[in-house]
Amino acid sequence: MYTALNSPATSVPRSPTPEEQPHGKNTKASVAFARFVRETFEDAYGHPAVVSATARAEPQPGVVTVEFTSVQRDFVRDTKRRVSNYAVLQVRDDSVTTLAAGSPTDASGAQQTRRSATDPSLLAVLRSAGPGERFIEVWSNGALVKSVNVSAKHGDFYADSTFGSLAWSSDNTHLLYAAEKPEYDKAKSESVTDDDDAEACEDGSIADDIVGGVAGLADPRRYKLDSDWGETFNGKRPPVLVVLNVRNSKVQVLDTPPAVSPGQAHFLPAHSGATQRIVFTGYKHSTRKHGIIYCQNRPTGLYTCDLGGANIKCLYSGSVHSPRLTPSGRALVFLSTAVGGPHASTSELVYYDLATDTSSVLVPLISQPLDCSQELGGTHLPGGFPGIYLDQLPEHPWLNADDSPQPEILVFTSTWRSTNVVMALDIQRRVLSLNTPVDGSASYSALCAASGYVVAKMSTPAMPDSLMLGQVLLGEHHKDKDSDLGITWHHILKPAVDINISWQVVQADSAEKRRSTECILVYPTLPDHGTRYFWPQGSSPDSRPLVVLPHGGPHATYTLDHNALVAGLTKLGFGVLLVNFTGSLGFGHSAVLAQIGKMDTMSIDEIQDAANGVHRSRLGDPKATVYLGGSYSGYTGALLAGLVPGFYRAIVLRNPVISIGDNAAMSDIPDWCWAELGLPYDFESPPELTPDVYSQMWQASPSRLVDRVQDPLLLLLGASDRRVPPPQSMSYYYRLKAANAPAECKIYPSVGHPLDTVEAERDSFASILRFYAAALKK
Repeated sequence: MYTALNSPATSVPRSPTPEEQPHGKNTKASVAFARFVRETFEDAYGHPAVVSATARAEPQPGVVTVEFTSVQRDFVRDTKRRVSNYAVLQVRDDSVTTLAAGSPTDASGAQQTRRSATDPSLLAVLRSAGPGERFIEVWSNGALVKSVNVSAKHGDFYADSTFGSLAWSSDNTHLLYAAEKPEYDKAKSESVTDDDDAEACEDGSIADDIVGGVAGLADPRRYKLDSDWGETFNGKRPPVLVVLNVRNSKVQVLDTPPAVSPGQAHFLPAHSGATQRIVFTGYKHSTRKHGIIYCQNRPTGLYTCDLGGANIKCLYSGSVHSPRLTPSGRALVFLSTAVGGPHASTSELVYYDLATDTSSVLVPLISQPLDCSQELGGTHLPGGFPGIYLDQLPEHPWLNADDSPQPEILVFTSTWRSTNVVMALDIQRRVLSLNTPVDGSASYSALCAASGYVVAKMSTPAMPDSLMLGQVLLGEHHKDKDSDLGITWHHILKPAVDINISWQVVQADSAEKRRSTECILVYPTLPDHGTRYFWPQGSSPDSRPLVVLPHGGPHATYTLDHNALVAGLTKLGFGVLLVNFTGSLGFGHSAVLAQIGKMDTMSIDEIQDAANGVHRSRLGDPKATVYLGGSYSGYTGALLAGLVPGFYRAIVLRNPVISIGDNAAMSDIPDWCWAELGLPYDFESPPELTPDVYSQMWQASPSRLVDRVQDPLLLLLGASDRRVPPPQSMSYYYRLKAANAPAECKIYPSVGHPLDTVEAERDSFASILRFYAAALKK
């Protein structure tokens, strides 16, 4: 345990921080180092990341068209650009041939696109053309056939995975999407209002039933508090569903319950003259809205309404999201997690029969990873299965086409220990199969499925996203319940990179901890073929500097997916230890719950055990070990700065939780501060931050250890961070400076919690390397 707080602080020799270095002219060596850091950043962060894909089988046998969208950084414009592309493929049993390949097209103005399921020649586009300019476009066979200006009807589109919606009705006469609710009128000159004939209140009576902006006043509702949904939704008005009649261009904003924000909307099939209906996820809020990004534990419901927004019905309540209509149209499947508690956790997969209004669990919650394949709750599960861990199902998750007589097979991604895997569930046979390896070789993420094909992206610590096509023989799958689906994977697009990186999955020392903890050690491979400033060519592995990098959350996971920051650090000579401590996802539900109430002890011990394990294995230099963490791992790093002075030569913290009590008063997710300490929280009636509760939070906070910090410490903050607002870190920094501790702080304007603008990414990467260089200088 690293909690001996009553012992006197130990004086530890340290190197000066960059602020303390003598000022003078830039030397050739310092300029060369800065240039190499910038080049390394652009090399590591410059690869496109595939974010979505669709596939459709063409009439010709074995021909499939894959359309995909990537995000790539533009280092000249300091922006992230969306790029769309396509490939037409000829698929055979053992190979794939590209028949035609598109040219990358800038799709930055297109917020969302969707092809019709019944007529693939039809394409709908939600487009932002400039400030306040919004259009709905309909394309047919590559030609623009309709453009509707909806700028005056509502605010910006919602195109994120939480609320974003875009769907065609089955007859292609209507489009459904999500946008900000219309803005209420601001004050206008009385001369342009229509109340000139209003009678004066000569009898002294008072009437104030105004709707809209009249008499030179703003609409009374314009400035009424109606908060946004927190981090990444800064300043956005609440979402509404909007229906466009494609034939007459009529736009209708639907009414939904006042305490429900709708999203993830789809059309339900209309059978034999029945009224067209809509299904959507409704995010509930009464007293206040709680931040929702990265949080799958919010009170929600699954709702239906008619095409005009009337006759609303709640089908299912809990914490549900990602509803998908089965190909037969008979049912919905969706994810369900516990309300409250950990923000991310194990999900159940639920089946809702639309004809009988009944639900059943297809894949249950798994407490401990299964030792062998077995049947639970009527579904056959593979050996080692730890449960379902994902944020959203793919938009197009079905292997078979609509109304196909073949079995309905759902494809999705889940975290399985320290990797992401592709899984498939045969709904009728109730068989779940694993279809990518869990041997530490790579991570796979399913993007879509269609007509016997799966499109996925595959990556490793050494290789950025590679686009894959999986071929499935639907007629012969699951002859043996213990076998996988039998997907043959083919590379469609493979990045041309030469990254000299190796990795290994590192198990915890004890058998007990192996069930819930795991690390990934990523390191440069010898012999070295390039310049490494921090680990010169010819050096031995035990002299390699080590970056200890736990994940945030705390309920998240480092997987074998490519990580640009890790690749950049490795290219400069560091080994990077990615720590999945107890509480990480993909190790069973009991592991998630085991961390609750122990946030200031369990993670700390396991992080230190992992670092010491690398030292004992002589894969990292104990005298050149540094720390890097953000959010929750910024919190653990700040604790370690006070608990184990001298262990880390330098500590870098990105938007760390410094004072849990202060965070509870400022954060968009105050419930986190109660939940992780094991304290009760009620979304309907949030608890008071009483002195007793604040005292418990203080005892678990790094704030109380500020006088013990001796090692160089760098804070990197986003000025617009709603999740962990920066005032607590700024107060911490001021206290460090007052105590003459070697601390620095940088704050990035208009940047949120992830520090993910190109400029913030570039400067924080350079700042981290400069800080480590000063601290490790001999």
